[in-house]
Amino acid sequence: MQHAARRVLLLSVGYGRGHHSAAAALAEEFSVRGWQTRTVDPCAMSSPRFFGLTQRFYNFCVRRMPWLWGVAYSCTDTADWRGAMCLPVMKGCMRVISGLLEEYEPDCVVCTYPLYAYMLDDMASRGESVPPYVVVVTDAREISRPWMLSCAPLVCVPDELSAEKVVGTFGLDSATVACTGFPVRRAFSCAAAHTPPTADNLRIVYGAYCSTRRVCRDIKALATAYPLADITVLAGQRSRGISRLLRLESVCACVHVLSCTDRMDTLFAHAHLYVGKAGAATVFEAYAARVPLLVNFALPGQEQGNLELLMEDGAGEWVDSTGDLVLAVRRLLRDGASLWSSKVRAMETAGRSGGAPCIVDKVEGLLV
Repeated sequence: MQHAARRVLLLSVGYGRGHHSAAAALAEEFSVRGWQTRTVDPCAMSSPRFFGLTQRFYNFCVRRMPWLWGVAYSCTDTADWRGAMCLPVMKGCMRVISGLLEEYEPDCVVCTYPLYAYMLDDMASRGESVPPYVVVVTDAREISRPWMLSCAPLVCVPDELSAEKVVGTFGLDSATVACTGFPVRRAFSCAAAHTPPTADNLRIVYGAYCSTRRVCRDIKALATAYPLADITVLAGQRSRGISRLLRLESVCACVHVLSCTDRMDTLFAHAHLYVGKAGAATVFEAYAARVPLLVNFALPGQEQGNLELLMEDGAGEWVDSTGDLVLAVRRLLRDGASLWSSKVRAMETAGRSGGAPCIVDKVEGLLV
């Protein structure tokens, strides 16, 4: 008699790329092991207008006023979300989750956003049937209080120091906190070994999170210093404006401006460098693909830990200006790209991106 496959419900949210990317990697790993998976964004399902407003606020802060996001993020570090479950917007989200539990009957729930764990806490406290649930933290080092105060029996963090810090800071049982690495889809680590870069074959992926003028200065300076380089610019909603400014600056050859892509794995498979934001998904996907990073943008608080991790590992650098960027690329290419090669080795040795198999192992151990 064939046993029914286990089921996992993955709860994610659309703020940045990190939460959805982690959920996608975990869904892939669970599926490989024969689990049935379902990934849902309860916030978007329950209150699409309210969620849309908060998402636009997040995007506005990222693009225009990162300091404001830093203020908002620091406020969450003193917040206790357990008391917010009585709010109407929270109740609507909990109704969605409750319906999913009843209809899908998962063996386990994995939350890549901490809010859902508090909702599951509340539902369990009211006598609802709630399966075991796990929290997967999507940033390193700078981990705010809301990630840590739920009753989840397992909290997965990306690195060893993060685990030590949250145990010490929040008084958690060390058995509850697991250092797993960040979950990354297999396609990123399947990239072939890169040929070391030279001035003639340099390939760069550039995430356009700085101001439009800074982006165009950076691209023009790179194209001038390395006229044979191939540069892909991920420009989002500013793709037309950035393309127009680059044309006015006569920067067109070998520069490709994309509004969006769902194939970061393909871009990283052919890239020598990533220049841009220290978002968790991008950082750990770059680790998996062994693409060194030059970071020119990091959200205060939230992403500073990712940058700290990169620099400690010797896998990336902070570039504060266009001049710093060009000098950093020059150093990486010097002496047969010896510094670039050392960063690639550091990324491989660090083993930061193997989180999906490790997390699924932990989940399966939780259910034994």
